[in-house]
Amino acid sequence: MNLNSKEGTAGITALLVIAIVVALNFLVGGLGLGNFRVDLTEDKLYTLSQGTRNILDRLNPDKPVTIRFYVTTEDRVMPPMLKTHASAVQDMLLEFQKAAKGKLILEKLNPNPNTEDEDRAREDDLQGMTVNQNGDNIYLGMAIQSAAQKEVLPFLNPNEETALEYNVARAIQKVSKNSKTIIGVMSAMPIMGSPMFPYQRQRGQDPWILIQRLRMDYEVREVPMGADKIDADINTLLVVHPADINELAEYAIDQYLLKGGKVIALVDPQSIVAQRVYSNQPNPMTGQPGGVINPASDLPNLFKAWGVTYNKTQIIADVNYRGMAQGGQNPVELQLPREALNPTDRITSDLQSLRMLMAGSLTFDKKEGIESTVLVSSSEASELIDSTEAERLTRERLTNFNPSGRRQPMVVRLTGKFKTAFPGGKPKGPAASPESGGAQEDATAPKTAEAPAPAAEEPKADAKPEAKKEIEISDGTIKESVSNEGVVVLFSDADMMFDALCVQQDGMTGGLVAVNSNLPLMLNTVEMLSGGGDLIQIRSRASTQRPFTKMDELREKVERDFRPKLQALQAKLDETAQKMGPLRVKNGQLADPRQIKELEELRVTQVSINREIREIKKAQNKDIDFTESMITLLNFLVVPLLVICVGLALAIRRRIQTAAV
Repeated sequence: MNLNSKEGTAGITALLVIAIVVALNFLVGGLGLGNFRVDLTEDKLYTLSQGTRNILDRLNPDKPVTIRFYVTTEDRVMPPMLKTHASAVQDMLLEFQKAAKGKLILEKLNPNPNTEDEDRAREDDLQGMTVNQNGDNIYLGMAIQSAAQKEVLPFLNPNEETALEYNVARAIQKVSKNSKTIIGVMSAMPIMGSPMFPYQRQRGQDPWILIQRLRMDYEVREVPMGADKIDADINTLLVVHPADINELAEYAIDQYLLKGGKVIALVDPQSIVAQRVYSNQPNPMTGQPGGVINPASDLPNLFKAWGVTYNKTQIIADVNYRGMAQGGQNPVELQLPREALNPTDRITSDLQSLRMLMAGSLTFDKKEGIESTVLVSSSEASELIDSTEAERLTRERLTNFNPSGRRQPMVVRLTGKFKTAFPGGKPKGPAASPESGGAQEDATAPKTAEAPAPAAEEPKADAKPEAKKEIEISDGTIKESVSNEGVVVLFSDADMMFDALCVQQDGMTGGLVAVNSNLPLMLNTVEMLSGGGDLIQIRSRASTQRPFTKMDELREKVERDFRPKLQALQAKLDETAQKMGPLRVKNGQLADPRQIKELEELRVTQVSINREIREIKKAQNKDIDFTESMITLLNFLVVPLLVICVGLALAIRRRIQTAAV
């Protein structure tokens, strides 16, 4: 071949292009130089969130953070799936390093079997997975350290892809902080866990996973249900199912809020966890049955002062958002999709779905100085039913339903200037327990009230004491918030934070992974109220797994169209059964031939209805198949068509230029 010919020149050009592409691929992909990429996904799944960038910007240049990334690279032991995940993790860590601008050091180590790096992985407390009979372990984790503080992510599970950036950013923030924010927890249920008793051969109960996760980032302090004061150094108070709360404890919450504290309260009209999990548990010391926890909880005095209407005997039933329970769909076990969440609020905007069990309704009556924001609500196809009817629906199917036509609020945030729920001062009650949730100086409160007269006369010559008088009662009770920045977030379901409703065990590692957004919702709320919001955007990253929701929409349409006919048929069956009961003879046969004929007619009607349902389901399946076929066809044809169009455009342009010459 003549190198001076057109064919020779084209061949050399092609080889040069191939060599350049291979070299660039090796430099950029293999060595990670530049780490340049463009994220074209809808939710920016592969771009660091602004919250992560804020955390990295605040790092101290004199106290850099070091990330030791451990990944086994030996093909003999490392599964391909984990190798792919490790590559994605490394890409993300390079983004972290670039965004930190020299304040983050990234070290990659390869702890292959029987190497020094494997010894270093063990020293850093990484979790190895045994993969064969020879005892070889594989590693995929990291240690994040700044000075003497260290956090370890022992194993990076591919099933937790949405939590990866959050876990790394949380660890970086934790090792770069010098102190922890304090979160108070008050509950009628033992959500903090129980200790092991030395006289019984049984281990104590573990804390709820919510408490375990909070302890990763905060100091968690238990506040007894009978506390008459909340410690001033508690940043945010979490109240979970305050069953049978007394007025003194409500007063403590009231005064804590007015002094600038933040409150998160989860009430429940029918707590299945309290009723079935914790009530009548045997006492580990005596072996005798324990007490009963009231399944209904309320904050009556506080809700009245805050303008919140809540009936602890009424439960939301929702046919659009009903979930699965005991093998069938249950309208009181709610599976809330993204449409049920506030799309503009930072706490809920990026969450995916929630699960609630027998939730109540929280409505807000206009109160001066207080604004409300609904964060989670039911669909319009919902109604309030009493707790007895809701309990029956856990065993039987819904037959009679009258939707209210409006959304029922289930999570509400109140902000503004609050007024006390106790304008008459501190309520009378039993003496403060030695284990109260606050300083024991409260026992001296009555002494300060013995001589109120001098305190009322003396401030006349001084404006400051007069101002203090306006916001305090003689016994020290504050009448209204010290600022306009009071915040309360209310939930109408406490069971949603129970482990079984928000996490499940991972088959690969045995650890607990989130199955919905219940846990992220609470962590977001605590994060927001405790003074930071950077982790919220990170924690709520969308998943790369996208559900096919068209099928659910079509199925719901079919059920909605046929529900009146099914209800009418069920009512007719019930009426016929009542008429047939007295006519039965001992052997179980029908005595009246007319009733036999009526029953046969009813069976024919039932068969006819079932036939109609089958026909609509066939039509539904055709629509689903058509949609899937169109999506598949577009996926196959769009890119080739674009390439063809570009090629045709270039060919036409070249022909035009050639013709012009």
